Amino acid sequence: MQLTVNDILVKLQEIAPFENAEPYDNVGLIIGHGNNPVTKVLVALDATEEVVDEAIEMNAELIITHHPLFFHARKNLVEDDPEARIVCKMIRNHLNLISAHTNLDKSEFSGSMACARLLGLQNIRQEGLLFVGELAENKTAELLFDEIKEKIDENARAFGNMEKNILTVAVCGGAYDEGWTQAKALGAHAYLTGEVRHHNAIAAVMEDMVMFDAGHFGTEVTLIPALVCYLQKWLNDVEYNVIVNSSNKNPYGRLG
Repeated sequence: MQLTVNDILVKLQEIAPFENAEPYDNVGLIIGHGNNPVTKVLVALDATEEVVDEAIEMNAELIITHHPLFFHARKNLVEDDPEARIVCKMIRNHLNLISAHTNLDKSEFSGSMACARLLGLQNIRQEGLLFVGELAENKTAELLFDEIKEKIDENARAFGNMEKNILTVAVCGGAYDEGWTQAKALGAHAYLTGEVRHHNAIAAVMEDMVMFDAGHFGTEVTLIPALVCYLQKWLNDVEYNVIVNSSNKNPYGRLG
């Protein structure tokens, strides 16, 4: 029995329904055909040229990414443009592409949930895009910041009173710094996200909210291991001879 792209789409639909994506988003099958066979899958945060080359090298037929291509409308695929070059390379090498973006952000397989677990949060509950939980015990913002740098991103930034005692933490990976207001309303003492803009940092600090910025990549690459493990276990259980690999390539190159 041959696994197809459609089979993977059905499984992703079960854990992160595509209809849950935000209206502006671009999720589902982006490149390829649902009936195409699959024997190797590469899961990555972004379909960069490095990731595409990695998939070609491992003879994968399918790439699953969190961030989609064609996020904005295109009028051509002229290859002096980076995205167009990637798309053309994928088509020439018969690669299929599935993206699960904001629908995955709203699921148990989100980077937010992964970060919450890495920080040892308990009684984790979902509130829209935010995942809120409690630390095992009160600790200062400074100690929590040290854990974030150790477990998520060593280049993380902190804003606010580092002597403040923290118990309840809200997390939303990626770019959602405006979520600090909802985090505060939900009783969180600190808010972890992936991109903090100057004006929101100031507003949060003025309201005695501690904010942590652990990077867009840092807060979302955390979702890959759990998704890879889930898909590989399912494939093993149904006895498909299919390999699922993970790519942790940083799209920015070297940081720091």
